[in-house]
Amino acid sequence: MDAFTFIMGLTLAVAGLFLYRNYAGFLRGAYAKQARVISIQQVFSLSTNLQSGIAGYVKNGFYPVIEYRADGEPVRFTAIDQQISGNFHVGDEIKLRVLKTRRSKNRVCKTVVLLVSMLALLGIGLFVSAVMSEAQVSLGQIYLASFIIATSLSVLVLYMKDQDEQGEQGLTSTLGGRAQICLAEPAAFKKWTSALRDPVQRYKIRSTQFFGATCMCSAVVMLVVSVRPITGLF
Repeated sequence: MDAFTFIMGLTLAVAGLFLYRNYAGFLRGAYAKQARVISIQQVFSLSTNLQSGIAGYVKNGFYPVIEYRADGEPVRFTAIDQQISGNFHVGDEIKLRVLKTRRSKNRVCKTVVLLVSMLALLGIGLFVSAVMSEAQVSLGQIYLASFIIATSLSVLVLYMKDQDEQGEQGLTSTLGGRAQICLAEPAAFKKWTSALRDPVQRYKIRSTQFFGATCMCSAVVMLVVSVRPITGLF
């Protein structure tokens, strides 16, 4: 049995499992919708002038009333957030992003820990093959192992980056510089998911699942080859 090819196959299988199940599942936790500001709601407070009974002015109390369409009907709500107050005008087009999470820190799943362990093992194998001349590792295996390590590390970096982006709430901006409002999981979230559609997010989910499935299929081939080596494959 070719142990080095077997380790590469296992690493690729774990990477595919992570992409198909964990990463794609994580991406499903964000929904987006194009919306616009239809009015500004000013907030007053009675506590500032209880004796006179007159409502007092509240600093940073100008909240946008946002409208988006769901099932052909307009849906409106007031975005009450100190970061958002005073940043919009009537008619502004914004991207509404609803996050199915209330976490504030990155979370590392068990599959990520396993993937990092397999990458470390594969890296050690590459190092040993470079130091020991007795190691039976071909040039093709070295290139393939390097590609697997580089690709897996890139995926992990993107995963952490996406977690950071989903951890942001309040007023942010898209890559194109457009205003974006990020909201934590609202009440009756299931009803929101039926109304919010984001083609970009859907494409990322499908691409991640496809890439994960491709990695797992390739891993099966490599595991079979490691058990029954094919002459001249590497």
